Amino acid sequence: MKKIIIIGAGEVGNFLATKLSGEQHDVTLIEENLNKVEELNSTLDALVIHGNGGSPSSLMQAGAEDADLIIAVTDNENVNMLSCYLAKNMGTKKSFARVQDNSMKNELEELKIDQIIDPSDSACDEIEKLLSRAGIYDIHEFGDGKLLSIGGVVSESSPLLSNKLSNIHEFGGRENWLVTAYVRDTVSNLANGDTQLEMDDHVKLIVKNGDVQTALSLLGVEEKKELRKVIIIGASRASELLAQRIHKKYDVVVIDDDEKDCNRIAENNSNVIVVCNDPKVPNNLIDIGVDDESAIVALSKDDSKNIVCSLVGKALGATEIITRVNKIDYLELLKDSSIQATISTRISAANSILKDVRSSQVTSALTFEDTDIEALEIIISEKCEILDKSISQLELPNNCLIAGVTRRENTYIPSGNWKFAAKDKLVVFTHPESIEDVEKIFC
Repeated sequence: MKKIIIIGAGEVGNFLATKLSGEQHDVTLIEENLNKVEELNSTLDALVIHGNGGSPSSLMQAGAEDADLIIAVTDNENVNMLSCYLAKNMGTKKSFARVQDNSMKNELEELKIDQIIDPSDSACDEIEKLLSRAGIYDIHEFGDGKLLSIGGVVSESSPLLSNKLSNIHEFGGRENWLVTAYVRDTVSNLANGDTQLEMDDHVKLIVKNGDVQTALSLLGVEEKKELRKVIIIGASRASELLAQRIHKKYDVVVIDDDEKDCNRIAENNSNVIVVCNDPKVPNNLIDIGVDDESAIVALSKDDSKNIVCSLVGKALGATEIITRVNKIDYLELLKDSSIQATISTRISAANSILKDVRSSQVTSALTFEDTDIEALEIIISEKCEILDKSISQLELPNNCLIAGVTRRENTYIPSGNWKFAAKDKLVVFTHPESIEDVEKIFC
């Protein structure tokens, strides 16, 4: 258990506080808005303090002198940096600050900030991966990119339907792919040999880096035309970051009805077409050429605008739809819609932080948008008690699955006979309630 201070109860702060307190960490949340404080005090299993995160008295009240982590995620970068600086001086061991200003990012050491959280930048990383692999809705790397976790929806043409997973031997066999988890009717499950998948199940698969097409075939995803154009909805900072990254690979159009923001992007990015118009109006998207060789990436700051524009783009035939959504209520509504690939600053921020909440042997920890299952990447130490034991010999929690191993330069999807060696990098999928047990076994 770690003692954690969170500054700011916005979408990111609230999500982190809920997740970490639910794992029995000692969480204190500092928030300026009194209405939010009163609401969270009645719903959150954590101490919620009404105060300013940049105030020494609030930090003292939160116990900064012996805290393990401070996570400052307000919308005010100055407050975030000041909170970390003060807390580290008081004795907090490690600090995370949400900072978007690039000039500030060069002052980390002086400000005593151990790690920057930039959800927009992290979201762009994920969007780039999704654009290059149309038909999947999330993708994450393990083993320095040698293993991939791919999320998709089982279609009616999937060979995974109506058969136990243990009976399916096509597509290279058990050593090349593994269904790790699935979500059905909002319930998250780890997969096993007896699992039978159904159409529209949300599924996670582990494959080796060169086998993405295998994952698409298993999901029943039809091959689509190569993307030619990316239409970005909203003239936000994330939109500008993405346009700057991808304009050499795709034709990029940014559309928004905010003239000031459109002018900013147009002035700074001569390689990007910027259209000042309402993207919610179908004719405006038709005019900029939405077709089956284009993707819609909705990155405005307004969730409802992103959703409407995504639905319009889908109806007009866009081959790929990626939508930024932060409000949990909206995400629940979208689970049964045609919008599958969603990007969330909450998840991006959490994935920047979680490995530092876990054991020192955990090199990455991922949470997902559509399930509470978490994926941990763990390096086996030379003192670990499981060395030279096989998977079948371990007494593993029911709610965990060893999905992949990287050993030196090679990757494996292990069977029950796999024996562990020092410095193996494991990928373990687990429910939150089993994380502590998993760490005790492998760390």
